[in-house]
Amino acid sequence: MQLNPAQQAAVDHRGSPLLVLAGAGTGKTRVITHRVAALMDEGVPPWRILAVTFTNKAAAEMRARIEKMCEGKVDVSQLWVGTFHSISARILRRHGESVGLSRNFAIYDTDDQTRLMKRVFKELNRDDEQIKPRAILGHLDQLKNRGLTIDQVDQLGLEGFMTRLVALLGRRYQELLRAADASDFGDLLVLAVKLLEKAGTEQPRPGAQLVDVDPVVGLKRRFLHVVVDEYQDTNPVQARLVELLSQRAQLCVVGDDDQAIYGWRGADVSQILGFPDRQPGCELIRLEQNYRSTGHILHCADAIIRRNEGRLGKTLWSELGDGALVVLRACEDEREEARFVVNEILDALNEDIPPEEIAVFYRTHAQSRVIEQQLTDNGMRYAIFGGLGFFERKEIKDALAYLRLLQNPASDLDFTRIVNEPARGIGDTTVGRLTALAANRNVPLLEVARNPEEAGVSGAAAKRLALFVAMIDELTARLHAGTPLGQLAAEVLERTGYRDALVQEGSEESEARVENLDEFVGALTEFAQDNPEQTLADYLEQVSLVSDADGGGRGEVRAVRLMTIHSAKGLEFEKVILTGMEEKVFPHSRSIAGEEAAREEGRRLRPEERAQLEEERRLAYVAVTRAKRQLVVTYARRRRLYNQEFIGTPSRFVRDLPPDSVRGRVPGVVRREAPAVPAQLQAMLSSPPPRPAAPARERSWNSDIVYDEGVAARPAARTRAPIASDDAPSLYKGMQVRHRQYGEGTLVGWDGTGSNLKLAINFPGVGVKTILARFCEPL
Repeated sequence: MQLNPAQQAAVDHRGSPLLVLAGAGTGKTRVITHRVAALMDEGVPPWRILAVTFTNKAAAEMRARIEKMCEGKVDVSQLWVGTFHSISARILRRHGESVGLSRNFAIYDTDDQTRLMKRVFKELNRDDEQIKPRAILGHLDQLKNRGLTIDQVDQLGLEGFMTRLVALLGRRYQELLRAADASDFGDLLVLAVKLLEKAGTEQPRPGAQLVDVDPVVGLKRRFLHVVVDEYQDTNPVQARLVELLSQRAQLCVVGDDDQAIYGWRGADVSQILGFPDRQPGCELIRLEQNYRSTGHILHCADAIIRRNEGRLGKTLWSELGDGALVVLRACEDEREEARFVVNEILDALNEDIPPEEIAVFYRTHAQSRVIEQQLTDNGMRYAIFGGLGFFERKEIKDALAYLRLLQNPASDLDFTRIVNEPARGIGDTTVGRLTALAANRNVPLLEVARNPEEAGVSGAAAKRLALFVAMIDELTARLHAGTPLGQLAAEVLERTGYRDALVQEGSEESEARVENLDEFVGALTEFAQDNPEQTLADYLEQVSLVSDADGGGRGEVRAVRLMTIHSAKGLEFEKVILTGMEEKVFPHSRSIAGEEAAREEGRRLRPEERAQLEEERRLAYVAVTRAKRQLVVTYARRRRLYNQEFIGTPSRFVRDLPPDSVRGRVPGVVRREAPAVPAQLQAMLSSPPPRPAAPARERSWNSDIVYDEGVAARPAARTRAPIASDDAPSLYKGMQVRHRQYGEGTLVGWDGTGSNLKLAINFPGVGVKTILARFCEPL
């Protein structure tokens, strides 16, 4: 396939910095590989070209494509192609002495870092029950991503106590890291930048060349061309590394500001947005021809993303035709949504769409539980992409282990799993001694733990075991006393300190794990309500069957894909089903908290609050642009999630969808060509004016009816989207309606019929008003 004009222009451009704004599905990898191959065809030596990307998989794919294109022409083995971390490690292996690393330095992975931080906690007598080592490591990583030093911890905006703690523990952690001749992932980038910034600062001796004094100067002059992929995902340190390595090079960065969705892990979208201003003479080329999706899907993507203020702007188009309309479905609750998802999957399979070409997206892992259950009940294979099935996640397995031990005190596997989870100072040595005695006597571990001295366990360890056994006994008594299962699960998580430990960790990952635990409690509550005669044993059996079901949660090739939207980045599918499109679900409640606070305080959004909202919108754009031929979007009018009941307000992203590209009613959208209203309001509008009502004997909730001032008895004509008879929404609590004076509100009750139908509506900042329905417009 030939390059299109924009792609060819990006390949051919020379002489000044270049920003290639590559929309979803526009062939950016093709542009990068063709550009590198063209440079070598022009005679640029491979060793003078650097290509950087984010993942080892992407780097390997890039190198393989370039090798295939240049086969027999150029020796591409000298190309520098790799991730930011691998390029940094390569530099430090050669020149790291001046920043404290030998050529053979070790690179510590996540487990190594955690063990080292635990050593720091022990050295400085810090209680890891109060704050977790991973939390400190998370703050240190944020520091390094922003290019800050330990002395600049205060710039992270932490509380005073946490600032001092991170500084104290972080400083000792760095000392031990250097003493061990080691680097963690963050230091690879920080030290490489430090090395390059130092290069050339020493004065050469008379008659000597600067490169003789500091060979790193030669490295800064080495490259004539630097190409960076996924530039929208760079953090300040990565951007600085690119800048230092391209001082003598023509710099080409490729990315999409509309797909910048990793701000929570340090990426800074301002790097790509500000690139043209930072690079004098920068050329900007937009890749807008999409080779993946049909027209209606792209129209929906554009309608969502165009509302973001912080973007460079582009409009995707395709030669594939408009294709099928995007399906929008309102469901009563999450269970109906899950049933609808299964039916959509069956329809796709009947159309001969391969199961691996069907994907179900959700915003958070916790949403997958109901969908997984429905798929399992229908005998359908599925695979969790980029994650684990709901019941395979560590926190859920831990919670189940506690419940199994309450149900079956002889379950040694569950005892060993949770006796020190969360950490309570019961180590492997103690457990080993208990295990030896239990095996010798052929009794359960929990029984041996009641008299730990007999196993040679004494002192503090014996006291900790006694507290653990007492806690298990208390919870077991609660089970036998008939405590409702959801309440029992909540008590387990509270009494054991498991939930609090995650809350105190304060990371994005720990927050997601807390959400999963809350969803687990909700699942038990729901099970008990639906099956009042069944017990905890019945639930545990059901969970085991779900976990072991053929295909459930496995990674088979021939299986429907389930994933979070973040995991979907870079993928594409014939059919995508995007679920949970309600406010506070997607966009996530954390992202709109600032917006709600600003509304209550009567102020404008702060920059960081706007940034969170815009990233959520970019995430929605990413979700929509994964679909090739079919896109289905669902939302629920009410949803039980995280063990809470939510009234479902359709997501702002749903309300942004263009009606002409959607099959289904877009909430709040007016269509001029076909005026219509829901059945109940239609009956109200067509009824004759009511006779004067007899005076009420006593004041009721709807006595104080609010009318529009200055409006005639008959409301002004409104145009509404056409609604099929089976789609006409009924009045329900939580329904969104609009009033000319008070704006949008939430329906909390109603009374009467026809033209005398009265609505009780809660308006933000105003309170509950009772209004004749004919003066309101359903959304």
